Amino acid sequence: MKGDYRYLSIHQVLSFIASALTGGVSLHCLLNMKSLPVNIKNKETVLLFLFVVMSCLASAQDGKILDKKPLVFTDSIALQLNEIEPDFSLILNTVRFYRITYMSDNLKITGYVAEPVAEGKYPCIIANRGGNRAFGQWSTVGIGFVLGTMANWGYVAIASQYRGNDGGEGVEEFGGQEINDVLNLIPTLTYFSKADTSRIGIEGTSRGGMMTYLALKKSCRFKAAVVTAGLANAFTTIAGRPEMEKNVFNELVPNYLSDKVTQLTLRSAVCWPEKLCKTTPLLVMHGSSDWRVSPTESFELVHKLYAIKFPVRFLLFEGADHGITEFRKERFAAMKNHFDYYVRDRMKLPNMNFHGR
Repeated sequence: MKGDYRYLSIHQVLSFIASALTGGVSLHCLLNMKSLPVNIKNKETVLLFLFVVMSCLASAQDGKILDKKPLVFTDSIALQLNEIEPDFSLILNTVRFYRITYMSDNLKITGYVAEPVAEGKYPCIIANRGGNRAFGQWSTVGIGFVLGTMANWGYVAIASQYRGNDGGEGVEEFGGQEINDVLNLIPTLTYFSKADTSRIGIEGTSRGGMMTYLALKKSCRFKAAVVTAGLANAFTTIAGRPEMEKNVFNELVPNYLSDKVTQLTLRSAVCWPEKLCKTTPLLVMHGSSDWRVSPTESFELVHKLYAIKFPVRFLLFEGADHGITEFRKERFAAMKNHFDYYVRDRMKLPNMNFHGR
């Protein structure tokens, strides 16, 4: 019957959808939909088609900014920043900060951005927070110091609070689906005119290090990565800190008790070093006196990366704690040098084969 939706040409339906969308549908999705039968003639095909369409719609929304507000630092916050680094408040005058709400897996996620005030195109850094839930989430001081430092280097710095935190929707899984909240910051960066998205680095500390390893497992978009005191072996973590298993893994990781080995393996880069992107040079740093994440986790991962000739550099800071606070300047200098060399200046990958005289 004329006008019956069941007999619309697939291309007619695609044209209708394309004209109705404001954000657009990805070419990948369109190609997949064009592989469906020429005519939609039965209920099952209609449902399949609608499922594909809805998946494409959700994918098209990933990274979209729904809200963007300037983040203002009070005098008391400026004083706290000066206690960390003398005269740091002067840097705040050269950097512009924002609190954003962006889309990830059809969820509204809270994030933060710092960019240089001066006009220009700048490379980017995705910064991954540590902790879980409210513990370790980005504070105003942390945003100002970490993201502000990176923006002062000449980068657009962006960070996620992960789903379920700071007003965001969803529930975090401590290394589960919230990895998409990190990767979806890549399209979010396209909403900032100063961001050069062909040059993106990624970094993280503690749990943020685990998130960085997971990102390198899923994507080769990053020109360089830096991990500080990163969780790399969840089995070692819970053996040394049973409270982490009881209060974090058991409470946040789906199906943990019934599928413990699988879930810990998925969160342990030492179990899949060969899956990390080999075109992303990695800097790993750890304090030898870190009790939160044992430096042996980094030792083990670096040893395995060396065996497969992965481009990795390792720095062990003697007597340093979890945040390497005793050598803060050295830590940030090493991070800056790594990002400047591979991200800002686009230097070629090192020769990992034996060579020289």
